[in-house]
Amino acid sequence: MKQESRVQKEVLISLGLAEKEVLIYDLLLTQGELIGGELERLSGLKKNTYTLLKSLERKNLVTTVNKEGKRYYVASSPDALLVLAKARQREVLRTTYTLEQILPEMKAVYRQRVGRPVTQYFSGMAGLRAVFDEVYREGKEEVIGLFGTDTPDKKFFNEIANIYKPLRVKRKIFARSIAPKSARSIEFKKTANQDLKELFLIDPDKYPMPAEFDVWEDKIAMMTFGKGDFSAVLIEHPDLAKAMESLVRLAMDLLREKDEVAKGRD
Repeated sequence: MKQESRVQKEVLISLGLAEKEVLIYDLLLTQGELIGGELERLSGLKKNTYTLLKSLERKNLVTTVNKEGKRYYVASSPDALLVLAKARQREVLRTTYTLEQILPEMKAVYRQRVGRPVTQYFSGMAGLRAVFDEVYREGKEEVIGLFGTDTPDKKFFNEIANIYKPLRVKRKIFARSIAPKSARSIEFKKTANQDLKELFLIDPDKYPMPAEFDVWEDKIAMMTFGKGDFSAVLIEHPDLAKAMESLVRLAMDLLREKDEVAKGRD
């Protein structure tokens, strides 16, 4: 199968077409108008051809014309695929919005019945993006955590700096973080005010930080993205999140006091 044909098939399937529907539509697209019998012969489908045609008609991808007492099937313009894609996109957005509204209650019921934290595991670049989308989701006021600045994979670190940080600032989510002292973290600290961030620097030899974790509300996100090792865990539990938040705030209070003492000496 040619690369372009394989891509076309994958796109059509992603729009909700079954493989046999893709076959029928492609035949009509390349062969022109055909009667049902010709489609059966060319496709090799002995059954369900007319059912598939009806399904394609409902998707507005096939129309019919009557000529000399025979019904011919005609592929709609490929522009109809874009209309279908936009309709599916709107449906996904509506479903996502509805799910976001009912999800808190569903998860509360889950915790009561199951009696343990809600835990999700992620891997790969797409997985990390999903977690960062959750970390910087609109509606929260603050995220606190710890992160390393020298080990992240360069490609993903660029996404954090150029996409997620501006998104966080735009959504007015304040970040309080602890990071090992390095040339990069020192530069971060210089722009902390404009980046809506409070950053505490620690000794990298005594306190190495090869990964990141963030905590907010009732969630904890733990991530590693060094040298292509993309993996993450998202935990949802109010008590665990509160305990982790208290621990990080304690460390920040101690670091803040240390900084104030050092300034007093100067």
